[in-house]
Amino acid sequence: MAILDPRSDSSNPDATAADTTGDSARVEPTSRLWSTLQALLRARVTAGLVFVLPLWITYLLLRFIFELMRDTSYWVVDWYLRGWGDKLVESWGVAAEEFAAKGVTVLPPQVQWGVAIFSVLLTVFFLYCIGVLTANIVGRRFVRLGESILEHVPFVKTIYKSSKQILQTIAGESGQNFQRVVLIPFPTKEVRSIGFVTGTSRDTTTGEELYTVYLPTAPSPTGGFVIVVRKSDVIELDWTVENALKTIISGGVLGPNTIPLLSQPNAPPTPRRPSEPQAQTRGPTPSIK
Repeated sequence: MAILDPRSDSSNPDATAADTTGDSARVEPTSRLWSTLQALLRARVTAGLVFVLPLWITYLLLRFIFELMRDTSYWVVDWYLRGWGDKLVESWGVAAEEFAAKGVTVLPPQVQWGVAIFSVLLTVFFLYCIGVLTANIVGRRFVRLGESILEHVPFVKTIYKSSKQILQTIAGESGQNFQRVVLIPFPTKEVRSIGFVTGTSRDTTTGEELYTVYLPTAPSPTGGFVIVVRKSDVIELDWTVENALKTIISGGVLGPNTIPLLSQPNAPPTPRRPSEPQAQTRGPTPSIK
């Protein structure tokens, strides 16, 4: 005959409750520890990404610009060395026949870096010459002629205009026409939008001063609206054009912590509600004896 142990009897509720409590007590500290480790790991990995990703993106962007400017004039240096630079190539320890067959890749590493830097400087010089050429009357005519030709090409004209507007915004050429940064009531009177004052005028009837404001859209400031508003409705900001563009392009993520929403230092008093009693200003109420 088998003897049953009372401690293992499933019909004993006290024993079952004790076992369950013990298991929960063992699982709860482990669960809390694992949650803490997960939160700590997530926070540290996020902090590492926030530090590393901007550096990596900056490196990739600078590398792209460097290689683009290098390759723009690389062929000029290669053409010169192949045609008239035999003695210079031989002074670097490379045969002229080998250089003619394989190109710049056979040069020593330090010489290749020197050629790359010289190519970048040569590209900068070419850009400067083009800028000088387009600054005079003859150069502007050639530019207008080329743009008029591109405007007749359906797909190319869209890419050319968009890229030119973006580059002008980044280079700051459009920012020179922006006199100052303001807030205007748009699209409703209760909402303020960031804009740039591009000109001033006066109302023909009242003589009131008016502002012509360019209101860019986010995240691309190359498109927007041109709005004429009263000067009294405009809130002028002490922001620079670069800070305003940064706020617009980032969708407000890189915006300031404080923004003034009152055009005057002394705000008008809040309208009194009908249910509020009007304050008495006749003097103190006499005491009743």
